[in-house]
Amino acid sequence: MTATMLLERLKTMAKAFLPDRRLNAFPPDFTIRRPILSLLRQCLGRGEACFLALYRWESKFDPEHRKHGREDEKRLSAASRRQLALLAREQFGKRELIGMDQYGPQDYVVLVSATQDPDESFVPVSLFRRLELLRHAFEGGTAAVLSEAAEQWQLTGTYVPVSSASWAADRDAATLFKETFDFALALATGAVTPQVIEARRQLDEILAEGRISVLAQPIMDLRSGDVYGWEILTRGPAASVFHMPDELFRFAGQSKLLSKLEFIVVRHALDEIASRRICEPVFLNVTPVTLAHPLFMAHLEQCLERHPSLSAGQIVLEITERHEIHDLSEMSRILDRFREKGYRFAIDDAGSGYSSLQWIGELMPELIKIDRSVIQFVDRYKVKESLLRAIVTAAGEMSCDVVAEGVEREEEADVLFRLNVSMGQGYYFARPNPLLHEHERGIFQEMKERIQSRRGLVAS
Repeated sequence: MTATMLLERLKTMAKAFLPDRRLNAFPPDFTIRRPILSLLRQCLGRGEACFLALYRWESKFDPEHRKHGREDEKRLSAASRRQLALLAREQFGKRELIGMDQYGPQDYVVLVSATQDPDESFVPVSLFRRLELLRHAFEGGTAAVLSEAAEQWQLTGTYVPVSSASWAADRDAATLFKETFDFALALATGAVTPQVIEARRQLDEILAEGRISVLAQPIMDLRSGDVYGWEILTRGPAASVFHMPDELFRFAGQSKLLSKLEFIVVRHALDEIASRRICEPVFLNVTPVTLAHPLFMAHLEQCLERHPSLSAGQIVLEITERHEIHDLSEMSRILDRFREKGYRFAIDDAGSGYSSLQWIGELMPELIKIDRSVIQFVDRYKVKESLLRAIVTAAGEMSCDVVAEGVEREEEADVLFRLNVSMGQGYYFARPNPLLHEHERGIFQEMKERIQSRRGLVAS
């Protein structure tokens, strides 16, 4: 045994005497204790609500076209552990953060405690948002230090409660943790378990009763400061595992219910738009499988017939790059049939993977929505600014409008002004909210003035 190996072994042995709280981030494999389980047991013992976040790296390629191997996975693991340890501590305080660890080559768990309203039976919305912010930061931070992460992998997040009822029944913490982790993994991968069967029953019930609601996030014109349009965002029942869209749409896709869900969302969205007398463009997320559905165009037409104040020219159908298109030529023909009726198209998540440029080149969208992974900290990373500039230039040559998504900081907005990006969307401008009537939009006047002021400062 070399001196270096001996020193590392002594360091590991010394950690065995540290308090659990000092070992809550990727602890060594001790045989005598498991610090994270001990900390979880303490939180549950105090009657606190605990939650498990499963962050999972998934390959962007099907098995036949995967380009990464064992060494790539090792580099991804090392970069991920460093980023998650740093970012989780930034997002959650010492009291909230129970611990984090890695399970398998691509699965990372974060345990947190949070206040839960008695009326909420799953993950509180406020906590979900914080866990999503952590996911975006985790994905972007890892990609910034490991370029192949953005090229080959995408990060998903699945969030579930650690059952306090099971703990009250005097269950072992290790068993309870395993059951919670297995449930999160089953939701993330579509594995069939008793919990997933129950979740499918709940989803069937939600769709049968139409218990879907919609919110809207404004898309701001960065030249005038006015609201250009609205992206419609979907929510399931408030106290359900399917409240937030990631879980709702992922599970619907796994259950072969995606088109049924999207038909319902379109109907609800157009009902809301008509009732609020919205006259700006409206962006509706639609997957390629639903666009290709033989009844989807008829469904849209029926919805418009119910609301004469709306027109096809007002609707922009967003196609996300996170859903694969197997035949671009056939999809292009489908889009042309919709364009004949007046509908327009946007490519969503541009810049998040290899297929962006091919999609844009062959489908010729009217708008390009740049993925938040490009926009996040674009002021700090020259490579991101170069990618953004290239997309804006290409869009100009194709006569496409550009929307920058996920704008959260003033410094990011300033880059958009400097590069003459035409539109922006994100928390910096406004969070998703219920649709507003025209007379309720005074709240956007302050934002308009801010956009005009910052644009003027950047230009000078």
